[in-house]
Formats: sequence, structure tokens, C-alpha cells
Amino acid sequence: MGAFESWELRVDIYFGTIVRAARVSEGGSLFKLNWDKKTIAREVPIIPAEPALDHDPNARGNVRGCRGIRVVGDNVIAADYHTLNFFDRELNLKRRMSHYLMAGLHEIDIAGPPDDPSVWVTSTTLDAVLKYRLEDGSKETEFWPRETREFQEILDVEPLPVDKSIDNRATFLDNASFRGPSHLHLNAVCEFRGEVYALFHSKCVVANLSRGTIAIQDEKLKHAHNLIIEEPGVVYINDTHRTVVRVYDLASGQQIRAIDIKKMRGIKQLVFRSAVRALREMGVSFFGSHRKATARPLYLRGLALHGDFIFAGFSPATIVCIEKESGKLVDYYFHSDDARVCIHGLTVV
Repeated sequence: MGAFESWELRVDIYFGTIVRAARVSEGGSLFKLNWDKKTIAREVPIIPAEPALDHDPNARGNVRGCRGIRVVGDNVIAADYHTLNFFDRELNLKRRMSHYLMAGLHEIDIAGPPDDPSVWVTSTTLDAVLKYRLEDGSKETEFWPRETREFQEILDVEPLPVDKSIDNRATFLDNASFRGPSHLHLNAVCEFRGEVYALFHSKCVVANLSRGTIAIQDEKLKHAHNLIIEEPGVVYINDTHRTVVRVYDLASGQQIRAIDIKKMRGIKQLVFRSAVRALREMGVSFFGSHRKATARPLYLRGLALHGDFIFAGFSPATIVCIEKESGKLVDYYFHSDDARVCIHGLTVV
């Protein structure tokens, strides 16, 4: 339900969930939400199918669920682990698009002219950013920052041994095969004023891939998700573990605002309900390390801007609407009280 019964914003929200520790076939869905009525118009399970990935050694997410989401014309584009799924606005599947370098997709961004748009995808497993034409799926541009001399020197990283001529979509499911001190965890991309920016959360930076430079560096970006840049150069990023939406000035790289969702009214009660449910279902294992990895309340992912408002998602699956100017909570949608159910992709139309 909403926080303020008298307040209405008539928009549709498309959001995706990831269900931690679930079977891959039950690992998350894409939803269409009527925001002013707080009703789900449609749910579509998102399951990586081509190729199918039935087993996942990482219980935290990995191949499960629905990642970055964008709306282009009549198309709702929702990413799973290795594929872009194209739906109409009522969430009827139209087609799929994949590529052998799409592995561990997270956030996506749309670029190019309206009559011939392209999509940027973050191949997080490979620490790459790739650009494809939406019409035919042809690869147009690619960035491999770990192979770029500037980033190797600035961040002290080495290239990932990857054979770019083979199908890598199922090659790196074992975390040990690619994670290490050089892993950038490149999970968000944004094109702004013709230049391409990416979030390297393990290095706590936003990088300008077009120039090979660091635009923002802040230790609070460790484990961050999402990257949105709007005029006149204002950057929005989710500080995932602290549940804070951080706002930066792109020109200076300095933080200009921190919106702390934990301090908003109603959030403590939400966390309490989630903890009670988890304790009831998990018993003494609630206090173990597995619960902390798979059922963490207030894990902030999913970010969208719409006019004067910020929409952000967190676990247990909840979406908040925040006024940009005041930083105050305006409204919210409460989807689940299970902290294993996380918001990931989020867009507003």
C-alpha cells in the first residue's frame, strides 16, 4: 500500500526481482506495477533459457531473476543473466536477444537516435561494457577497462583471461574462476553527453570509459549499484549496504547529497516484520552467515528518475518514491516481507 492515501502519481513501474537461494526456475520475475493504485498488472517469471542454466553455485543471485530494465517505444527490455528479453508494455514476450559475450548482465542503458536505438549492457562477469543495435543484435562497440593501460595504472588491475571468440555465457559460473583483486564488478553503465561512464563498485569509482579517467572516487561506493546521470551533470548512485541514495556533481566528483532511506518513517517497522518472518521460517539458522548472505534487509538496488522524483528499490522487495528537492519520502509500494526477495531492475514510464 502507499504511504499517503491522498497522494497520487499516475505512472507505470516495471521492476524485476531476484529471489536469493531459490531454485533458478523460481529465481525472480518481471512485474508491471500500476503505481497510483499499487496493484500488479502482470507478472512474468524470468528464467535464463538460451542456453538454459539450471544450476548455480552462488546462492546470492548470479543467474537468478530480472536485472536491468528499460522501455524503448513499445518495448520493455528486461535483462536476465545472459539475455535481453523484449516484451510489449503488457509484458507479452516478443523476442530475445543474446550474445556469447553477455555474461552476468546487470544494468543496461539506451543510446542512439530514436529511429535506430542501441543498448549498452554491463557484462559484469567479464568486466566489460558492450553496445548492440536493438534492431538486429549486432555488436557495435565494446570497452574492456581491465585491458586499458590507464585503468591498469590507476586501479592496479590486470586483464581477465577470457577467450572472446567462444561462448562465455556459462563459462564463469564458479565465482573462483573470475573473482579476485582485479575484478571491477562493473555493474552499471550510463551514456551522458556522448561519453560512456561505468560503475566499478569493487574499486569504489565511476569511470569515464571514453577518456580512460576516473570521474568519481568514494569509498562509500563499495558494493554500490545503479548509475544515472542527468543534466546539468548530476549523478545518482545507490549505496547498497548503507541504504543511501548518493548524489554527486560530475564535474567535481564530489558528493552533494546523501538521502538515507533507513531514517525514513515506516522503514524500521518493515525491517522488524522481515526479521520476524525470517526467524520464524529459519529458526536458529537465522543467526548464521548463510542468512546474512541471502536474506539481508535494506539491500538497496534498483533506481529510476521521473520528473521531480526518485524511485529506489530494496529488500524485502519494496519501492520508495522520494522527492528530489526535499529528499523526503513521498510514497512507497510494499511487495514482500521476505528479505530474500530483492528488487533489481527498475524503470518508470
